[in-house]
Amino acid sequence: MAGFVGHFMRRFRDLLPLALVLAGLVGGPAYAQDLSPAERAELQAKKDQLFQRSLRVPGNLDIAFAYADAAAKLGDNEAAVSALERMLLFNPNLPRVQLELGALYFRMGSYDSARTYFERAAAANPPADVMERIRTYLAEIARRNAPQRFSGYAFFGAQYQTDANIAGSSSIAFPSVVINLLPQFTKRSDYNFFGAGSVLYSYDLGTQSADTLEVGGTGYANHYGVIERLNLGLVEATAGPRFNFREPLPGVSSASLKPYVIGNEVTLGNHQYFDTWGLGGEATALAWEDLRFKSTFEFRDKTFTNAPDRPLSTGFNGSDKLVTVSLNKPITFVPDSDLTLEFDYLNQDTLAPFYTNDAYAGAVAYHIRYDDPTLLFRHPLETNFSLSRSWAYYAAPDPCCGVASNRFDRRWRFGITQTFPVTGDVSVVLQLQRDIVSSNEPIYHYTNNSVLLGAQVRF
Repeated sequence: MAGFVGHFMRRFRDLLPLALVLAGLVGGPAYAQDLSPAERAELQAKKDQLFQRSLRVPGNLDIAFAYADAAAKLGDNEAAVSALERMLLFNPNLPRVQLELGALYFRMGSYDSARTYFERAAAANPPADVMERIRTYLAEIARRNAPQRFSGYAFFGAQYQTDANIAGSSSIAFPSVVINLLPQFTKRSDYNFFGAGSVLYSYDLGTQSADTLEVGGTGYANHYGVIERLNLGLVEATAGPRFNFREPLPGVSSASLKPYVIGNEVTLGNHQYFDTWGLGGEATALAWEDLRFKSTFEFRDKTFTNAPDRPLSTGFNGSDKLVTVSLNKPITFVPDSDLTLEFDYLNQDTLAPFYTNDAYAGAVAYHIRYDDPTLLFRHPLETNFSLSRSWAYYAAPDPCCGVASNRFDRRWRFGITQTFPVTGDVSVVLQLQRDIVSSNEPIYHYTNNSVLLGAQVRF
């Protein structure tokens, strides 16, 4: 029976990442222009040459604009701003220059200056496409300057799995007897419909460093076509302040710290499964221009509830300690692409010693954004390739399985996610994934292939 109850916990641990990580899979960051070392050197030489020419003929607007363009492409926004503002000294009525100045100040986070230039450009009655661009910038400035912000996403669709039951061996072998498992606990394919969503409310605390108070919520629910005891529901909330720092260390341009509280409620098979309270902390940093670092620590105290088909769930009562470290780096020689490396450590301390375990995981993901070769989509397509490996060491043998040694599980996970944008905020997502789990206890050994198709809406 302990093995049967353990099966439900394995099922939950496999499904929970879908609810918590979908936003990372289907949403991509905005990318600046990436240059190869050779392209950067060539552009830098061009910029230096244009600067010397501008000193000789300071009134030549074509040279000044070409210099500003080169500086902006190199990320030297301050130099680009200086060149464009000098152009306005010679001719204040240049809507194109005012528009580019507004865009540069926007990138630098100087929204008041950006708004001033956008409004001047709009007053000159520019073409409709330019006016639309100005309106978009002004709306975003208004949103970012508001003390309260609200954002989120919704994701819904269907998933098919070859081993939805996450079942390994169809029998348990003891020294003197072999017990065949009931059909509902053996390998079985199934499909489910799911919905997931996440929201974030942010309130500007009015400090010089733009510290905020953040309250987030995540929800997930699915419904299986056949194996309804695996229906999962999740609601989780976090809340805490985020403290921002500018150039806190040499080489680090920005960083943040966020302590927060955690609470959630989880159902399984349409019955209450467990609830959680906890504390967490998150640290982020941007170093050496484009290396993004993120680390989290979470402590969760979990209280489980038994149900008719899982009478031993309370054996999972205990606490989780989770540490996650990730690094993200753009690939300079492949435009609009990046590589992410992640390490996770999870300690689960449970009432039943054969559920207590330490798990270690390493993952790598490659993300690329590119123009649609079929020309069917107006926005760039995105592809994400992922690979992970994990090891789980348990404190005792599972009494269900007749194995004398402590349980030891290993997992490979391979995945590819393809995003097809319908509009700037709506996308269709296709995900293929394969899990290969091996264990010294055969009941926990399984292979599962899954296909997921869904739609994502960001707001």
